[in-house]
Amino acid sequence: MAQRPSVDKIYTTNQLEMIESQKNLVKQNREAFRNSLSEDQKNILKDNSLSLEERQKELMKTLSSSQKGVLKGNLESLRKLKYDFAKTLSEKQKGALKQRKQYLRDRKNKLKDYKSGFDGRREKLKEKKQNFKGRTKKLKSKP
Repeated sequence: MAQRPSVDKIYTTNQLEMIESQKNLVKQNREAFRNSLSEDQKNILKDNSLSLEERQKELMKTLSSSQKGVLKGNLESLRKLKYDFAKTLSEKQKGALKQRKQYLRDRKNKLKDYKSGFDGRREKLKEKKQNFKGRTKKLKSKP
């Protein structure tokens, strides 16, 4: 981890400011959308008996045309910001970001494999425990 370049070292200060402004814009857009929701729409979002996907579908059915327009405008502005930001990246930065993305993807997959026991570690651990239990039984039965 220490050898991996941090995000601060990959981006320039101007790019970091762009990222921060993007985050603030997204927060403002979300807040504006939340404020436009009616009580019924808020209740749909709070309904834990529905899955996340079902809640989204139900909410989309109840949105007014102006609310849909706000969502569409938010999405378009975010796409434009991402495009503008991508244009500021140098080839070296793009390569570093690709490496970082691949490194994070590999780490995620390794963790998934470990949790599922796919890599055989769990079986080895169980085997060691059984061997240890067997040795302790032999030691106890010797006296």
